[in-house]
Amino acid sequence: MHPVAVRPRASVVVPTYNEVENVPVLVRRILGAMPDAEIVVVGDGSPDGTAARARELAERHPVKVVERKGKRGLSTAVLSGFDE
Repeated sequence: MHPVAVRPRASVVVPTYNEVENVPVLVRRILGAMPDAEIVVVGDGSPDGTAARARELAERHPVKVVERKGKRGLSTAVLSGFDE
């Protein structure tokens, strides 16, 4: 019996800080290139409402939002996204 080929699903981690205008564009472009991708937006308490905008996108797209308090840095944001 031959194994059934399963197309792997990719997760794309997107660390953000003050990216409210860029997040919708980025989500659209990622999904255009990788329609089966899951997008994990990691927000570090952006004062511009980035996390709220990402949550709106999550209502219609395969987006998960990880909210962290305060600006904690890129490397820990990536690791938080991997944990998700």
